[in-house]
Amino acid sequence: MLPVFLAALLCMACSAEEDAVTIRALIDNGAALAEAHDISGIMELASADVRAMPMDLDRRGIKGVLWRTFRHYGPLTILYPRPALEIRADGHQASARFPFLIVKKEHTIPGLERLRDDPAAWLETVGETADLYRFRLEMVREDGDWLVNRAFLERFTGMSFEE
Repeated sequence: MLPVFLAALLCMACSAEEDAVTIRALIDNGAALAEAHDISGIMELASADVRAMPMDLDRRGIKGVLWRTFRHYGPLTILYPRPALEIRADGHQASARFPFLIVKKEHTIPGLERLRDDPAAWLETVGETADLYRFRLEMVREDGDWLVNRAFLERFTGMSFEE
């Protein structure tokens, strides 16, 4: 009985780790698509009933905000540390939370890449020189693929993130 239980725990741990890798790749892909101004590609990473909060935008509203953002920034770079993930026990829901910033392509922040695994140091480094945001993404697994179902955007106000 114990060997079966241990084998089941190992399988669940492996599955959760595979999901974490897949979800982080989805986030990396979303950032690359944003840098390429690929609104259609970004929307392919979302469920049919995706909503963006706190504005409660549907797919059409999200596309409009993305278009205005890309028009405002022009060529851009998205910077963020490694997202913190929570994968629900059912294996069909997950969430990711991470700060990020959008900078015009020609703007750089030296040494930021080495802080990718230290979100607190990353925030301290960028907090005084850029407009900072935080995403909380709620994801669902549909037909074996992870998709964003809810996106919560918070702006850093100088003291903390808006809730």
